Amino acid sequence: MKKRLLLTNDDGYFSPGLTALVNILNEKYQVFVVAPDRERSAVSMGLTLHQPLRVNLHGDCLWSVNGTPSDCVNLAVRQLLDAPPDWVVSGMNLGENLSEDLFYSGTVAASFTAYLYGIPTLAVSLVSDRQRYDCGQYDTFSGASIAGRVLNTLIDVGQSGVIYNLNIPYHNDGQIHVTRIGQKRYLPDVEKRVDPRGREYYWMGTGSPQYEEVSGTDVWAVRNNKISLSPFTFSLNSGHHIDFLTELFHEQPH
Repeated sequence: MKKRLLLTNDDGYFSPGLTALVNILNEKYQVFVVAPDRERSAVSMGLTLHQPLRVNLHGDCLWSVNGTPSDCVNLAVRQLLDAPPDWVVSGMNLGENLSEDLFYSGTVAASFTAYLYGIPTLAVSLVSDRQRYDCGQYDTFSGASIAGRVLNTLIDVGQSGVIYNLNIPYHNDGQIHVTRIGQKRYLPDVEKRVDPRGREYYWMGTGSPQYEEVSGTDVWAVRNNKISLSPFTFSLNSGHHIDFLTELFHEQPH
């Protein structure tokens, strides 16, 4: 029996990266798509709690949702599919998802949501320029082929309890580099403007991120045109600080 895959993204159900992944993965797996009805980049794990979620079916096994990537995974698992998927694949995203991006990315957030359900998951990002990608000139087939090859290997291994984050530069040698999470820092641009009615408003942009290219990290790999595969888990505990604080407060008088 074919493995069942749930595909989603944060670029919208019409994204060429998502379409390319579907075309590649359909050859070997049973593919379901539940994705936002428009771009929902940088929404992290946001949930839609104050308005209804509307779902539209576009042919067989393809739904669009007026919500976030995390909404899409929750709806798919709890309502739309008759059984949970064997894997969740999120992407292919336009642009890299490295280091600090993991906290903001809707693409990675969908994988986080799958992880919380105990479903193995892979997030996929293409490192390309928007104009070429939007015009269909980016080689999404090549990127999807690489993602399919990685997924085939991961499914055969059968590991779970981890999130896999794959970043594919436009120029690469096809070799998969297993990497640690590196350092990439944002200082967002915040511009103050005035609308035609004289009211002040603010426009926020990502600014220019600062990279630390430490060998063996995802940042180093992508900045050097290497395919990066980073496994990571979701843990908010800091053992060192727990030990320090336990000792500190134990020594204080009651």
